[in-house]
Amino acid sequence: MQEEPKYKNIDLVEQFYKENVDLKAIQKARASKKPVTSGLEPYTGEFGKAQKKHLLNRTMMGYAHRHYKDIENLTLDQALDLIFTPETKPDPPVNDYYHEVSKEEIEAQGHVYVEPGTSYVETSEPKVPPIQRYQSFYSWLLNLQVNQSTKIHWKLVFFLHNLLPASQGTVKMLYPHYMMLFNYSFRPYHKTIKALTLDPLMLFYLNLQISQKQSPDENYARELQELFTIGKGPNAQYTEYDIIAASRVLTGWQYSGNSLINEGPIQTIFNSAKHDPGTKNFSSFYGNRTIDGKMGNDGALELDELIEMIFETQECALYLSRRLYQFFVNPIINETAEVNIIKPLSEILRNNNFQLDIPLRVLLKSEHFFDSSFYFSLIKAPTEFMFGFMKEFEFEFKNYESKGDIPAKYINQDTTNFYKYKAIDWYMNNIGLRYIYPPSVSGWPAYYQAPVYDLFWINSITISERTKIGEQFGKWGLTLGPGDSGGWVQLVIDRAKYVTSLDDPTNLESVIEQVSERLLASPMSEETRNRIKNAILDGQSESHFTELVQAYLDDPSEENKNVLSGRLEDLFAGIFKLGEFQLF
Repeated sequence: MQEEPKYKNIDLVEQFYKENVDLKAIQKARASKKPVTSGLEPYTGEFGKAQKKHLLNRTMMGYAHRHYKDIENLTLDQALDLIFTPETKPDPPVNDYYHEVSKEEIEAQGHVYVEPGTSYVETSEPKVPPIQRYQSFYSWLLNLQVNQSTKIHWKLVFFLHNLLPASQGTVKMLYPHYMMLFNYSFRPYHKTIKALTLDPLMLFYLNLQISQKQSPDENYARELQELFTIGKGPNAQYTEYDIIAASRVLTGWQYSGNSLINEGPIQTIFNSAKHDPGTKNFSSFYGNRTIDGKMGNDGALELDELIEMIFETQECALYLSRRLYQFFVNPIINETAEVNIIKPLSEILRNNNFQLDIPLRVLLKSEHFFDSSFYFSLIKAPTEFMFGFMKEFEFEFKNYESKGDIPAKYINQDTTNFYKYKAIDWYMNNIGLRYIYPPSVSGWPAYYQAPVYDLFWINSITISERTKIGEQFGKWGLTLGPGDSGGWVQLVIDRAKYVTSLDDPTNLESVIEQVSERLLASPMSEETRNRIKNAILDGQSESHFTELVQAYLDDPSEENKNVLSGRLEDLFAGIFKLGEFQLF
């Protein structure tokens, strides 16, 4: 039997530079673009299909026509009201992996068994959990984003995840971490920073767990300033002494080891015996601020003073405004954008208690955001690329080698998502992004590293993988796992159902036009259109295509469906492999 595929580990930065791309040419091309001079004044132009798609492309975790239908008849203000409505808090993940590992195997490995359908997020973890529980958690997290409402909430979660990355913890750490990001997406950012500081996954990831007064660990104190709040720009004038002083403030915070081992949530505690109670002096960047040392449990209060001091700097609001702009609009910030957008945006941020969604809404309603030069100007990250597939289509399960051999675990409501999103996790990883494994504490370089930015997503390996995925999705589907007696179960787009749901499915020209309009950044060239059309017809007339569609509409039998679906393979595979499909 064929072996399950292996993960490819791609260092996007290393691979980019290995291919000797001409950076000077990239910089010259980008510098030659006319700067967008409009500012944050409200957009007053047409809010039509192009504008709606642009807004959705930048606020959803992957575009789908269903999102467009939700705002099709709304004004810009009404659309933003919908988009900025928080999602309902999700139910926690449960044991949906029980077909993969038995109770006896779990217990023999020294793990605590969780009954099928029961949540495992507060389960005792005397050692690293079984791999299937990790896979279940990934699947739960990806499924929530694919099935998001037409709301920005999960995009904000990913923005925070990229800005405040943490990984490498146990499932019991991962769940509260991502729920913290979810819960704080619409709260003041300084409160998010405090919650992050006390988060068990971050305590573990950046070593506050082992920091103590005799040897303060500087990792979190450094990244708190360099990456999470102030940045590393020319006006970020904090010093090494500030990092040392901040690390002393942070001593004493840790999670309870017993709460990790035992049943129940992980508890963060302040251990005054490990806290440095001495006075902490900061540089002129922080106004020569002094944080007086405090004894006993009062030492915990120093964290609030540290956060307050950081957020009083002008550079904090400017840095956060730049990160919002780079993520949601354009990674390149020129002098015009700095003056017209970043500075006024930072004032809105400061005047609204550092609540990120408020300036972000102003930005997404602005003349600047709706400048047509930003439409489809970025390369899709693996999230937009893969989630877009999963959102846009309905799927079938097929086993081409062993007909009808579709084990119930793949299609049962309680377990299907485990297998679907375990596969999606694998495919996404192979084009450069594994959601809960950011490549470093800086996040993914496509969102911050000049001058390349989003071009990091594309190299000889990832473009080959994207082409393969497009071919698979268009024709035979993505592999989920083996059948019981043989072959492999594939997740296949229901091509016939999709096409017959269009406005004029019996007209091939109309079908190509409507499918490409939904899926592509710009219209296909005449040459590309004719090539795809000829591949679909395969020597037959357009009237023959009309007959196939009509036959299926009249009698949606399996035979008629398979004949029509076979004709449509080249339509979808052809579109998915186009360069225009890679942009958003």
